[in-house]
Amino acid sequence: MHRQVPPPAATVSFRRHHHQMRDMMGRIYDMLDVGRVERDPGAVATILRELFGKFSIHLALEDRLLYPKLRSWPVPHLQVIADRFEIEMGGMKAEFDSYRRSWPGPQAISRDPARFVAETVAVLGALEQRI
Repeated sequence: MHRQVPPPAATVSFRRHHHQMRDMMGRIYDMLDVGRVERDPGAVATILRELFGKFSIHLALEDRLLYPKLRSWPVPHLQVIADRFEIEMGGMKAEFDSYRRSWPGPQAISRDPARFVAETVAVLGALEQRI
């Protein structure tokens, strides 16, 4: 017989990823001063690469493991949540991919640090709301 909710242990790695991403986001927020970004765009670019690497892995795991598992439970509410999250995260992935194309590294960042800071705050805010 199925339990009514997935056991918490099943989500440990997902919660750990969320914690790690929040930590990286905090480090990035601390660097989002236009003057600081102008002086050293490579520092924030490095942490952003780490964050997006973690985010990409996290999304792949959700798509392959979490959402199918939630849909397999005989609880309609969990199935609806899985569908909603998958749609939301697909949209977020598209937004992040666009952001990454705009800001591929320190040279791009140094061309318009003020716009980079504004767009980074927006994209991190979207991620923060989700995790």
